[in-house]
Amino acid sequence: MLQPTKRPRLAHIPELDGIRGLAALMVLCHHLFFTSVPHPEHWNGLVLFLSRISRPGASGVDVFFVLSGFLITSLLLLDQSAPHYYWNFYWKRALRVLPLYLIALLCLICLSPQSWRYVLLSLFFIANFAPAFHIASSGPFWTLAIEEQFYLLWPRFAQSLSVASLKHLALALVITPGVLRLGAAALGHHDYLFTFFHCDGLALGAMLACKQVQSHTGDLPASSKPWPLLLIVFAVLLTALPAVSSIWLNPESRPFFAVLALQLTGVNLLSYCIVAAAIHRTGSGFLGVLRSRTLTFFGLVSYCLYITSSYAVLGYDHVFGPMQTGNMRQYATRAATIVAATLVVCVISRYALELPAMSLRKNVLRSSSSNQQSEMPQASRG
Repeated sequence: MLQPTKRPRLAHIPELDGIRGLAALMVLCHHLFFTSVPHPEHWNGLVLFLSRISRPGASGVDVFFVLSGFLITSLLLLDQSAPHYYWNFYWKRALRVLPLYLIALLCLICLSPQSWRYVLLSLFFIANFAPAFHIASSGPFWTLAIEEQFYLLWPRFAQSLSVASLKHLALALVITPGVLRLGAAALGHHDYLFTFFHCDGLALGAMLACKQVQSHTGDLPASSKPWPLLLIVFAVLLTALPAVSSIWLNPESRPFFAVLALQLTGVNLLSYCIVAAAIHRTGSGFLGVLRSRTLTFFGLVSYCLYITSSYAVLGYDHVFGPMQTGNMRQYATRAATIVAATLVVCVISRYALELPAMSLRKNVLRSSSSNQQSEMPQASRG
């Protein structure tokens, strides 16, 4: 009697947990020290320094996109011929994303009833199109909208195309948003929240997943580096372009909007190189910090940390009022309280909500007698 075959699981790469945790901390610091502290130049040098170094923290979102594109595409390719392919994939996504997502939306509508239109868009995962409806954004749900819109269609391509063809499609989706951003900048538009402006990070991660599969099957040399030095230099130059060009360009001009469009391309390429290096050199000594308990912990709670960090800042300021400029004790107390409260919420969410919800997979996922369904590793923000 033939024994049921078990498809291999996706290998766990601990460095990716560390990168995820680092990206979540970048976003937290961005909310805590940059967006919510007006006129940091009126404070002392430490506050100004924290404001400046936390400004790029918003790029943590783009690191999440690359990680998500890599992990999800790897899983889709692993389960490419599995029965109940779509059923299992979307149930996994629902159990990972929806519990915390819906509770966060419920809290938002209770605390801010005037945000009901944004909540409504978020329920349908189209929060990133809020500007098109002249609705003010009230949280981080635009990124989840981009992901879910992408994954509405991507599984179909991942199942029906060969790995080589899927990689070529991913490359096209890497190039197209960058070109569209430049076209939009030429028209005076610089709000790149729409999916067709901002899916290149996901596509870069997907392309990396295809390369990994090809290297394992011998279609791509295993020794080839997916992050050539010239690509790193190019990405760094694009990322730093706004800081340099702001010296002679008006920040409200169309040429500067084009610079911002190029910067997002640079951030995505740099994120790709970081993730690719972590995968290619997993276990290396110089990547030990990414395997540290601290960063991997933040990686485990990164989904909740990302969802709640901006609301923790707004909630504190709503209760205690704005800070008095120059009051360092108030500044330090605010930062410590927000971080502590956010971590408490994240731990509660992880163990009382997210893990119990994911444990329900055994009740809803379908398998066959000839194939056992592979398990899904931690999702893009958890």
